[in-house]
Amino acid sequence: MKKCFLAISFVVSILICSSCTINKPVEQVKTITVSGSGSVSVKPDLVHLKFLVKTSDWNVSNAVEKNAQNSANVIAAIKEVGVDNEDISTSDYRISQDNSKDYPGMYTVYNYISVLIRNIDIAGKVVDVSVKDKVGANGITSFEFGISDKSTAIRQARTLAVQNAQDAASLLAGASGCKVGSVVEIRENYTNSAPIMFKSNGASMSFDAATKFEPGSMEVSSNVTMTFNLAQ
Repeated sequence: MKKCFLAISFVVSILICSSCTINKPVEQVKTITVSGSGSVSVKPDLVHLKFLVKTSDWNVSNAVEKNAQNSANVIAAIKEVGVDNEDISTSDYRISQDNSKDYPGMYTVYNYISVLIRNIDIAGKVVDVSVKDKVGANGITSFEFGISDKSTAIRQARTLAVQNAQDAASLLAGASGCKVGSVVEIRENYTNSAPIMFKSNGASMSFDAATKFEPGSMEVSSNVTMTFNLAQ
């Protein structure tokens, strides 16, 4: 009978200890989430251009032949002012027929020539010689500035964004009587914007004076959201 009582007491003790463990409140982890931003201003050193060479004819072969000749004239003129062959490419090429009437219409050939200009000073010359009479380009469909060393600008913007977020976290935590601990999570949104100085609908163009483009500046930005542990 004594052994049985001891066994029952032992079981009761286990149940009491288990009950204490289960009901013990879990310690809440405190965190703080903040946003930070950083940006750097960079002077563009590249120009991206896209020319349109458009030809039409009742005979598709003639339309293609005319387009090939005009495109060759444009490429030759661009090379002559200092653009390397590797920086000139065909970005799109299309042949279509006008079927808007009751009879088959003319054939039109569209050739889009992309040009990367690494010397901004000759950008105006490239435009002038390409759309010059009897050369071949009908117009410019897009124009934008760029930077060759974008990675350095991105690193600088990211560093500034993280510092901005850390400062915000320290200020808010300090005001609430806490200290900033380790980083729990980082999320980033990177953006860059460059001035689009010229955009054409592809209409025929002519210039009475030398074309001049002002690059302005490009803004490279990074926005981060960071979560930190908080300590008392």
